[in-house]
Amino acid sequence: MAAEMAAVAFLLLDVVVEETIAGVVPEARTLRPRAAVEVAVAVDEEAVAAEVAAVEVAMKTTLKMQPTRPRYSCNPKGEALQPPDQDVEKKENALIGGISLSGLSLGDFDLPSRPSYGTRGRPIVLRTNYFKMVTRPGAELFRYNLEIEPALKNPSGGPNRRKIRRLIELLIASYSQLRGAGVATDYGKFIITATKLQFGDKDSIVLQQKLYEAEDSGPGPKATTYKVKIAEDGRLQIQQLLDYLSGAAGSGGLTLEDKGKFLQALNIIMTRTANQDPHIYGGGNRNKFYTYPMDLNRPGASFTLGGGLVALKGFYTSVRTSTARLLVNINVANAAFYPAINLLGLMRLHTPDMAYDGRSGLEGFITKLKVSHTYIKEKGKNIKRVKTVQGFSRGPNPKYKHDFPIRGNARNITFECPELQATGKISVEKYFTQKWNVKLNRPEEPCINLGTREKPVFVPPELLTVEPGQQFGKKLDESQTRAMINFAVRRPHANARRIVEQGAPMMGLSDTNQNLLAFGVKVLPQMITVRARILPTPSILYKQGNKSKDLTPNFGTWNLQEHMFSVGGHLQDWTFIKFVDNAIGPREIESFRQMLSQCGMKCNPPIPPDGRTDALNRGRGYEEYNDKIIQKNIQIAAERKLKFLLIILPSKDAYIYSRVKYWAEVQYGIQTVCSVDMSLAEKGKDYLANVAHKVNLKLGGVNQMLPSDKLVNILKDGKTMLVGMDVTHPSPGSLEGSPSIAGIVASSDGRYGHWPASMRAQESRKEMIDKLDEMFGERLDCWRSRNQALPARIVIYRDGVSEGQYRTLLVDELPQIREACKKRYPGGRGPKISLIVCGKRHHTRFYPTSNPDRSGNPPNGTVVDRGITMEKGWDFFLQAHSAIQGTARPTHYVILLEENGLSADDLEALVRQFYAIYNSYSTVII
Repeated sequence: MAAEMAAVAFLLLDVVVEETIAGVVPEARTLRPRAAVEVAVAVDEEAVAAEVAAVEVAMKTTLKMQPTRPRYSCNPKGEALQPPDQDVEKKENALIGGISLSGLSLGDFDLPSRPSYGTRGRPIVLRTNYFKMVTRPGAELFRYNLEIEPALKNPSGGPNRRKIRRLIELLIASYSQLRGAGVATDYGKFIITATKLQFGDKDSIVLQQKLYEAEDSGPGPKATTYKVKIAEDGRLQIQQLLDYLSGAAGSGGLTLEDKGKFLQALNIIMTRTANQDPHIYGGGNRNKFYTYPMDLNRPGASFTLGGGLVALKGFYTSVRTSTARLLVNINVANAAFYPAINLLGLMRLHTPDMAYDGRSGLEGFITKLKVSHTYIKEKGKNIKRVKTVQGFSRGPNPKYKHDFPIRGNARNITFECPELQATGKISVEKYFTQKWNVKLNRPEEPCINLGTREKPVFVPPELLTVEPGQQFGKKLDESQTRAMINFAVRRPHANARRIVEQGAPMMGLSDTNQNLLAFGVKVLPQMITVRARILPTPSILYKQGNKSKDLTPNFGTWNLQEHMFSVGGHLQDWTFIKFVDNAIGPREIESFRQMLSQCGMKCNPPIPPDGRTDALNRGRGYEEYNDKIIQKNIQIAAERKLKFLLIILPSKDAYIYSRVKYWAEVQYGIQTVCSVDMSLAEKGKDYLANVAHKVNLKLGGVNQMLPSDKLVNILKDGKTMLVGMDVTHPSPGSLEGSPSIAGIVASSDGRYGHWPASMRAQESRKEMIDKLDEMFGERLDCWRSRNQALPARIVIYRDGVSEGQYRTLLVDELPQIREACKKRYPGGRGPKISLIVCGKRHHTRFYPTSNPDRSGNPPNGTVVDRGITMEKGWDFFLQAHSAIQGTARPTHYVILLEENGLSADDLEALVRQFYAIYNSYSTVII
């Protein structure tokens, strides 16, 4: 029971929309950036202190954001509105019911072809963040594999991407055939050329290249020589891809794998311009680019997140295919970066008191960071060297015969150095003074290991500088997440302008870009337009008195005044617990009870009437203390046989929230709803109504339903089960091997008001669901127990699956679903199944050309099923919600299996209707 209650978290449509956050965006704080600092031979203590102080002051400086105009129709650069491409539309229409393409081939499976384009709804035209790619007739691309020996690896055993990139840069500069505009590379495994490389009568060549840093004038006497093998890997004729996208007979039987090779090559070409700019960094991604160091005069270029991190704006780019054409998708990107400052200054920003808080604290924050130093001299010149931080000293280690102290500093870390001291050991501080003539100003600070655990090399952090362009790859804390949201949220027209005016030039979208023209490619710098439709708003069924009453959402939301839940629950055997000493008392609890009654629920008084108060400690290091308080109070509630608890939390603390849920719902089987501090008293009736939604659902009530006479045909007889499936993975920075959690929810009857769940832990970061046959069987059994029959039809929504995993889903998961059905349906006659992938991790955005909603986005219910959709197969984009602020992200639906005879209009209407019955709020949620 407890596990099932916990699993309810996997509600089908419970998805956080990152770019539609409520509230007012506070003032943006800017960080004054600085380039990498070359450390002088004699380090000035006042200079180091001044640098840290300057960064701290800069991080507190505020800069007001530019005001935005409401109801702005996106029109970047004042461009005239171009109608959607009519030639593309003709080819789209010709492929419907015309040439049999048997869908998108995935080896043993073919995805269903689009039966038609949708027709329902009010037609509109939108701009979208796609740009048309034009290719020269007869253009060819030549693809080559790269192999490097010996392999370049970092201390942890993975590929050393920085050195690999540098080696390939040197190779391209040294080898005459690789010079010029018609050569592009991913700086890893592939080179793409516009003309065939000449290897004589061979299909490969092995070149030798010495590796040295960009700061060096040439290879030193100890420079390592690497062998780089360049091997032919095929000729790509772009017209063949275009024929495939148009459904032409001359496409030569192109497969999905072949299409992937074309797109990989075109993406490498598209990123050449950004890759060659020394001020643009990928931040660890090959399709996202950020300007760093930042432009000091550009408002909003950077933003401090606190804890030693800054947020930067950049752009995502990807070449995509659609019917009869190639497109380039460009979107804004936002990410957290380390500032390029002195490492000691960064450490103080993260942990001002420099207190030791384990490897997960300060040490974890800087480990794997690339840093540089310039204290080494060669021929009288300071030489820059880039190294990787391996952490602090970790104490004595018999395996490596080390006796360094834990988190040692320049004075207490000693080692043998016959060059400087014939006998005994020398301290790090004395080593730098005698060897490099460097006087340390903060020798008491922990030294940094730049070597390995076996052969450590300890350097004081005041001598190190963080290399620019390094993205923070772990999970942000709550305050940093809020700051990142404030930095990222922008109205649609502001994002559209940034894409056209900054993103397109950064990626080289112009008629004169020689990097692209050399490959026979150019990209038009105007956003394309697409046709869209606004689907009718579905009605919601509540109660008004003793009668059912239809309610039509306005701007994707509705008000519960004078309306009650369709089926009200009964709150009894309950109390409230305050884990904060605040003014919440009998009056606020009575207002809460009155709201439940107004919404159609029965609500007994709490037991005891004044609840319980046991304040938690909000300071650092009190986690264990707080956990014991939480456990004690919930145990008391369990001993009193209470069934429901209203929990008042001191703050939005993820740890405290998780411990409340663990003790109450997992250990003692008591249902809970949490509220923060004074929210019950200060946030008004709308807040209380949203809390009531959660309470009623947990007590077995049904908040709202869809009118039966307005349901799509497949739902009217109550014999269709709707299913949602997803896998959630450990967040960045989690313990190695932490399991992924697979969840599945399904409707339990034809009212579609309850969604019981099943869940399983599985292999870490595995996307395909294990033990799906067990979980799916549990959902079928639940349906049968409530309806005395099994469902005749099943519609499955699968979240989190990328295009490259479609076939795996059909091969691994669909057979498990069919096996669960086979065991339960008589005679092996299973239900008809529709399987639909729901994608939200994409970069497609739409911008209204007229009549935007109040947030500047297209109206809720906007659907796009042509212009940028799949050339083969069946997919569409639907923006069902109204964004409160920011740029709305539509959901992308791809149909992998369709056995229920749904038309395009029916499927779009089905999805549209069910956005409106998310039971926890009176709003449309995606």
